[in-house]
Amino acid sequence: MLLGDAPHRDIVILVPSTPDSVSFDQSKLLIISASKESAPQLVVSAQWEKRKSFNLAEEGVREKFAADFYRLVPPQATIELLSYSFKYFKGYLDPDTLKFGYTDTLSIRGLWQKKEFAELAKTVQKQSDASEVVIYLRGWMDSTYAATYDDPNNDARTLYKLHVSLLPGANAIYFSSPGQREHAVSFVTTTALESKATVDRGYLFHNSALEQSCTTCHEGLPSADSGQTMNADCNVCHKELKHSTFLHAPVEMDECKSCHSWSKERHAVVVEKGVPTACYDCHSEKQQQVESSSSLHPVASECLTCHSQHGTQRDHLLKADVYDICTSCHEDQKMNHPVGRHPLRYAKLKNGEEISCVTCHNPHGSNFEKLKRFPGGRMDICTQCH
Repeated sequence: MLLGDAPHRDIVILVPSTPDSVSFDQSKLLIISASKESAPQLVVSAQWEKRKSFNLAEEGVREKFAADFYRLVPPQATIELLSYSFKYFKGYLDPDTLKFGYTDTLSIRGLWQKKEFAELAKTVQKQSDASEVVIYLRGWMDSTYAATYDDPNNDARTLYKLHVSLLPGANAIYFSSPGQREHAVSFVTTTALESKATVDRGYLFHNSALEQSCTTCHEGLPSADSGQTMNADCNVCHKELKHSTFLHAPVEMDECKSCHSWSKERHAVVVEKGVPTACYDCHSEKQQQVESSSSLHPVASECLTCHSQHGTQRDHLLKADVYDICTSCHEDQKMNHPVGRHPLRYAKLKNGEEISCVTCHNPHGSNFEKLKRFPGGRMDICTQCH
């Protein structure tokens, strides 16, 4: 149906039909063809991550560390990476890392039995005068899917339609039949923080001849309307956009046409006004802030560098944690900013919020130098908390 000839391998990725190394959204639509006999169900291993800071100065934290660590790992998950860093008076140590390949990934029980974990737990509980330990975990979460459709071109095969959530950065997704992890088929993509106009993305369904062929049976797609209107219920295919914890209002209210339109000239779905104009239609206060600031952030008007236009798992529709977004450009500020040993994350402010780059800097623009939120010199910022 999609490749012309029926596939012969047990599991074949049909969509995306070519290697796609960059994703500009935090989810991916995939269509998989599988043999009914050798792959009656499909196991999808998508990536997950957790990051937690343990304040070792608090009463009981050291004693409960092992149990609290155990609870960081979700059910049905395996561990690819464990990274941890201790904080002493002079700052954080370089992180220690344990890493495992896909077929070698560990369950939490397997990691529990590793001597490296025993040493970590022992250091936390008894031997360390550190004030904090930061844990980062990354791995794969397995989900088992039943067939979505029969393959109209091959009675021996079935089709799966999947929406897979992506992490910021590199993602490796694996597809296998139950119990056949060593024979998994992989798909690799990198979620980029920058944005790219929808119409300029390669291999996108609405930009392709594939969409035009689908309209012979499915009415309501843009090209089925001869390019005049955009009447399709986008939720039929894009259900994953509503799975996020925080949703952009047009997504939540099914108002896709408030941003998107069909371009008859380009035969594609476009954001006709572009960014930031489309964003400023609703967020005029941000436009005023960006255009009236004397201290300008170079990406302040490139809204989709930091924010998702549909939805994310983070407040303010951020694509990643503030620290990760900022240091993706400002790598030289990852440590010792603005002075040695000053925390850039995890520490709590007086109001209970976590400190971050935006505690002192306004990412949309400021009338004070270096995007500072407060007037005066460095000490004037310090006295806001101290």
